[in-house]
Amino acid sequence: MALGTGRCMRSSVRVIVQATAYSVVVLAALAVFGTAGVLSPAIAQVKAPTKSKLKPPVKAAPEADPTDSVANQLNAKWLQENGAYSGFTKAEPAVVPASYATSAVAKDWGDRLVSRAMKYLGTPYRYGGTSPSGFDCSGFVYYLYGAVFGQSIPRMPHDMAREGKPVARSDLKRGDLVFFGYRGTFTHVGIYAGNDQFVHATHRGSPVQVTALDADYYRDRYMTAVRLSPR
Repeated sequence: MALGTGRCMRSSVRVIVQATAYSVVVLAALAVFGTAGVLSPAIAQVKAPTKSKLKPPVKAAPEADPTDSVANQLNAKWLQENGAYSGFTKAEPAVVPASYATSAVAKDWGDRLVSRAMKYLGTPYRYGGTSPSGFDCSGFVYYLYGAVFGQSIPRMPHDMAREGKPVARSDLKRGDLVFFGYRGTFTHVGIYAGNDQFVHATHRGSPVQVTALDADYYRDRYMTAVRLSPR
């Protein structure tokens, strides 16, 4: 009887051990396959970066403005023509083609000058510019005297003022040169166009235009005017 009982107990233990081993195997398999089922999508698929982390597409560099080279040439020309003022040997005045010149008539030269100036309304400002590709303030006046009268005048505002005859503001006529500045220094020049207005090459970023003498910026900076009659 005892022998039979021992055999029975050993058989029960063997069954329990086998069952436990089977359970461990099943649990391990579930753990492995279950984990693989969770991780495999993450491994198989790379998470796309958020929009905030995406680098913007590289834009092609903007094409160079063809007028920039023109402006550089005009600046070089200005330095050459004003060499004496800058401490260099002054070059001879440029010869104006006859096709651009109009003989000056004493009674209407101011009208001729203003009429020609009005043709360039909207022309861009270019520092050192002396041609229709772009003007600065004194370069505009300098160009017009050459184009209309075939006459070379000083390039700098203070030299223009010395060449002309002073005119009171109340006696201004079309074609007179008006000067602006502060502390005795001329910083801007334009051509009187009548009706208390003047035409001028304004400043960087703004084109040739007509402005009132009493406009906010110019009212307090008006200094003098001269009549530079063509020869």
